[in-house]
Amino acid sequence: MRIIYTNILVVFFLLLLPVYSFGTGYYFYVQLKDKNNSPFSLSNPSAFLSDRAIERRSFFNVPVDSTDLPVNPQYLSQLTGTGVKIHCTTKWLNGVTVMTKDTSAAAQLRLLPFVKYVQYTGITQVYDNIAPIPSKVKAAETDYGVAAVQLDQMNGRILHQNGYKGENMHIAVLDAGFRNVNTNPAFNILRNEGRVSGTKDFVNPYSNIYLEDAHGAYVLSAMAAELEGTYVGTAPEASYLLIRTESAEGEYLCEPDFWVSGIEYADSAGVDLATTSLGYTTFDDPAMNYTYAEMNGKTARASIAATMAFKKGIMLLNAAGNDGNKTWKYIGVPGDAEGVITVGSVRKDSVYSTFSSIGPSADGRIKPELAALGTSTYVISTSGSTTNASGTSFATPVLAGITACYLQAAKSLKPHLTLPEIQNNLFKTGHLYNNPTAETGYGIPDFQKAFYELTSNTVSQTQANQLSQKKAIKLLVDDTKRNILIKLNTQNHAEMGIVRVFSLTGQVVSEKSYSGSYIQINTEKLEKGIYLIQINTER
Repeated sequence: MRIIYTNILVVFFLLLLPVYSFGTGYYFYVQLKDKNNSPFSLSNPSAFLSDRAIERRSFFNVPVDSTDLPVNPQYLSQLTGTGVKIHCTTKWLNGVTVMTKDTSAAAQLRLLPFVKYVQYTGITQVYDNIAPIPSKVKAAETDYGVAAVQLDQMNGRILHQNGYKGENMHIAVLDAGFRNVNTNPAFNILRNEGRVSGTKDFVNPYSNIYLEDAHGAYVLSAMAAELEGTYVGTAPEASYLLIRTESAEGEYLCEPDFWVSGIEYADSAGVDLATTSLGYTTFDDPAMNYTYAEMNGKTARASIAATMAFKKGIMLLNAAGNDGNKTWKYIGVPGDAEGVITVGSVRKDSVYSTFSSIGPSADGRIKPELAALGTSTYVISTSGSTTNASGTSFATPVLAGITACYLQAAKSLKPHLTLPEIQNNLFKTGHLYNNPTAETGYGIPDFQKAFYELTSNTVSQTQANQLSQKKAIKLLVDDTKRNILIKLNTQNHAEMGIVRVFSLTGQVVSEKSYSGSYIQINTEKLEKGIYLIQINTER
């Protein structure tokens, strides 16, 4: 179910919507037994993963494994041979969502030797004929306009002021539609700089996501919109992959399955972070409803996939939901998953928003973990004007954008940190860290504290042990004390030697001997410029 915003002060007209011809169709999830005889091989990951995806795994030391192999195309061919249409797949869970007009097709699917089980997951309208898809200069000083309030509540300016605005960070946004993002003036800079890295629709692959629901456009604006002197999002220089997994037709179990396919697609594209303002608890068919006992991160397919995404190196944020003052008051799927930062809502005075869904997870973990402004959040309307919206749908992208900037800084300043460590650094800055609550978890993060932690030159024993396992030389920069810490892999380098710093003219400006795995160079006496570091080892 889409995380509904409780109030949004904007009026829009439903114009230029796609034209469909309708006929009742049915979704089924097909669980496959194996990936035997696949034409894909782990020895050639570039055949099914992008370079960015492979690089991200390498950075976090995540191996490419059998879950990364696509669903066996031979199996897909045999499934379609029964008359069904392949709607989307999940390689991580090795399953397929199919669509058919004939419910008896399920019986034929169950007879195939590679099929483990078949589950009915929803009803739809078959799209037979679909309308075709229509085919910078920035201010020196950042004026955030009305968006300043939500950034400053988290002390997020420190990252932007130090050059961490999301550049080269790729963010996937999984939502219900992105109406007018292709024409909205608030996204002119995003479009002109080519930072919409792609679009994908797992609900209707023939639709135009820019003519679908507006919810994703509001979500995107909290991170990516720029209107000089009026509004700047929390990750204004990031690139965005726009993915539609939510249908406006109704609420069925097929939608979290679409989400699984969406997050896998985002992984293959190599995103660094994904944000979702969607959540699932109950459905139009009560037989499909989840129970609170199932909110344990290990039951729902989408939650299992969310944890897998985190383990594959994706920072993942998900809205807690807006059921805090309803009969169902708890978080939903996939916000219950381990590894996901589930985001609750607070007001401008940092007090809990009563509509925000609460935790803990069914197995007792802290949920939500963090909170951001979700009551009267400033976003951009589909016409390009500022407006207010309320819901954890908007707290989530506000936090996701600045988290992407923090991830950018962490990977640059302390590349030895693991993704769980980066998350934990944020949790520790929460204003309720010592007394977490069921409403907002660790509370509102303080990115100024988190950034200062990154610029600290302190290396703990745990971090040192992790550093020693890396296979390449790593540089850790402390801008405050103007120190450079160089970590050597002692498996490939001797533990004694000399390190020299050269100017570009070849002059030696610094020389010192070292022993051990770490070399510290102080640059306080060096003028600004480019230098070369030479490390000579004694063998």
